[in-house]
Amino acid sequence: DQPGDPRRIALEGGNIAPMVAAGDSQIAAIVIMAGSAVRGDQISIAQMNEYLEGEKTMTAEQKNKQRAEQKETIQAVITGGDLSKYPAQVRSPWIKEFWTYDPLPTIRRVRQPILVLHGALDRQVAADQAGMIEQAARAAGNRDVTVRVLPNLNHLFLPAKTGAFSEYSTLQTSVVGDDVLKPLGDWLEARLKAKGKR
Repeated sequence: DQPGDPRRIALEGGNIAPMVAAGDSQIAAIVIMAGSAVRGDQISIAQMNEYLEGEKTMTAEQKNKQRAEQKETIQAVITGGDLSKYPAQVRSPWIKEFWTYDPLPTIRRVRQPILVLHGALDRQVAADQAGMIEQAARAAGNRDVTVRVLPNLNHLFLPAKTGAFSEYSTLQTSVVGDDVLKPLGDWLEARLKAKGKR
């Protein structure tokens, strides 16, 4: 094999890697780390609920108001409403793309081997979405889908106690460990070596 052999290129990314692989058969394999299987608006709502459940200084009324405001904002963005009264970050084209993008139709078009890695304590994108990705890919005919839900790791693939976002500032390390890198490396080595020999 030559260095840079296009038969041995793998991509990693939550949504972008499947997008590229679905349209480029030269990509040898993809790795989806903490990837989502639902639309971004659902993820944002789940993240807001996660935050509000842990919030002890707010009343139930205040929490419900925040949920209603988020729902109104999402609806305005998705429907192309007047966004002038909303924060600047929700006026970006990216947020509309994120909130309306359903990743599963793209996953169903990926024919390359897929490795799905997810931290079991991920509370930003729930770990059960790894199985949803696998199910969609397999139902569409992809027979080489591997899922690894890694214990005691959060959304950042770092050791955690709860996985909550509020815990990030107190994590013991910011280095992704061998419990992630070894299965990732072994899987890539096996898939890319096989691809290069064809």
